[in-house]
Amino acid sequence: MFLRRKQPHAASDAELVTALCDGHRSALGHLWDRYAQLLYGVGMKYLKDPDRSKDMVVELFTALPELLGKKPVERFRPWVHTVMRNRCLMLLRSDHRIQSTVPEQMEAEVDDDAVLLESSLQQLEEAITHLNEAQHTCIRLFYLERHTYHQCAERTGFSTEQVRSHLQNGRRNLKLLLERMRKTG
Repeated sequence: MFLRRKQPHAASDAELVTALCDGHRSALGHLWDRYAQLLYGVGMKYLKDPDRSKDMVVELFTALPELLGKKPVERFRPWVHTVMRNRCLMLLRSDHRIQSTVPEQMEAEVDDDAVLLESSLQQLEEAITHLNEAQHTCIRLFYLERHTYHQCAERTGFSTEQVRSHLQNGRRNLKLLLERMRKTG
């Protein structure tokens, strides 16, 4: 699938990241050897397309030196996994926006994402204001301000599990509110 060296490099991820930030491009190859296959798997999980997944891995590694230069990364593996997942989700969101303008797609069975995509921003904003305070806060932090679960937990004082629960309940309630608004509106 992806070309890799047979002998893994002995340096830690942190050492390779530091070397890459210091301009040692060979470190990029060593990180590739360790993580290209994992990131391809992440791409396949979300995109379900081998070619697009490979392209996303290559794009991520191309941007890696710049991304690592923006802010320090303490734990590379979870960070790069999250970056890959977010890139896949952004690609899927942009695909949904394009597809949602096709009439046949609008007639398909409606799920949570489709309801959110079909709703106008104004309706969505109004619906968010009708959520309880915890759901409202978590939805705004996670989806609108793009914070992680952990960051949402730190800002709200909720545990990570409570943040996940508020997000899940908030999405369900948003779906119901938006469906009600569409029927009455």
